[in-house]
Amino acid sequence: MNKTFNTSLDPFYIQYRVIDESSNNSLEFFFSHTTHSFKRSSQRGIDSEKIIVAIEFGEVFYKQGLQWHVLGAKGIPPYLEHKKNQLMNTVVIVSGNSNQIITCYRSKNPFKNIKTKSKILQKYPIYE
Repeated sequence: MNKTFNTSLDPFYIQYRVIDESSNNSLEFFFSHTTHSFKRSSQRGIDSEKIIVAIEFGEVFYKQGLQWHVLGAKGIPPYLEHKKNQLMNTVVIVSGNSNQIITCYRSKNPFKNIKTKSKILQKYPIYE
């Protein structure tokens, strides 16, 4: 079983360590909020622990140059089943070239919404 610890004291930064008890190895991960994601996560009641769980156990989609971490009902580990309703369908969007969290939200059907997105983010349509 893996143990996860949040080691950051600054609310703008998320730093956590995962320790594998069987091999006694540990990995440390570091993410930072943008001002937008910090504001939105506070408004939506998504704290750093929920973001850590979504990043660690969620399914990852690579679209539009971003990483979409989606935590569905099946991705929730057994020791967090008592928080299933709070964690289910959480989406965390991380920049593809850095560990910066763009935004996070909850959606009723996040897998359908993300799978229908185009691979490339285009602000303006290209007409030929």
